[in-house]
Amino acid sequence: MKPADMYLLSGELAANLAIFVVAALGVSFVSEGLRTAWERAVAAERSKDLLLRELGHRTQNNLALVASVLSLQARTKENPEIRSALEKAVARVQAIGSAHEHFHPLKHNGRVNMRPYLEKLCTHLGDSHRDVRPIAVIVEADDVGLRTEQAVPLGLIANELVTNALKHAFPGDRSGTIRVMLRASSPMSFIVEDNGVGSPLEKEERLGSRLIRLLAEQLGAKIIWEDALPGCCARLEFLS
Repeated sequence: MKPADMYLLSGELAANLAIFVVAALGVSFVSEGLRTAWERAVAAERSKDLLLRELGHRTQNNLALVASVLSLQARTKENPEIRSALEKAVARVQAIGSAHEHFHPLKHNGRVNMRPYLEKLCTHLGDSHRDVRPIAVIVEADDVGLRTEQAVPLGLIANELVTNALKHAFPGDRSGTIRVMLRASSPMSFIVEDNGVGSPLEKEERLGSRLIRLLAEQLGAKIIWEDALPGCCARLEFLS
């Protein structure tokens, strides 16, 4: 090989080596930038999660305080109607608080897992209202995740329907079963039924039934009352 050719070859190797070094430095620079950006994104996500969790805890604490105040007021009232109204308000506040308890920003796509939410809610209602009567409250729910603005109205509807069944479907020492069913069908299906004494399908709209109707409308649904033979069945018919 001629000296000139060797000179050209060594020059070409040097140029390629320089390109390689520049490319390696570029890749290293980009990788470092991506790593830093990723670490910042992770830190921001963790910070956001911590803030949301703190907000959730404060909301729960505030709702628990409201429920405690209402409960104390209920105990001081001799008028049974006023005491009952305050106790119902306590149950509604607790239903809202329970939804926030089951909201985890980084789990279930930031949604409320409805099965444990309904299970806890209905267990609490059963323990609070059935006394020593043999009334079972059974939750049959699919793994459905709803946004808080959907979960809270649905929880409040469940609270009203289950409380109403516990108070009126099984008079005296009568035993029975209340079923709360949530199915992830399309559209979603939600039913509360009991095998009690039944109730008129045409109901006088009082505060509870009006609240149920308004909450159903908020969910884009309407409430349908059916005869369960025996008992009563309340079904949400979702319009879309």
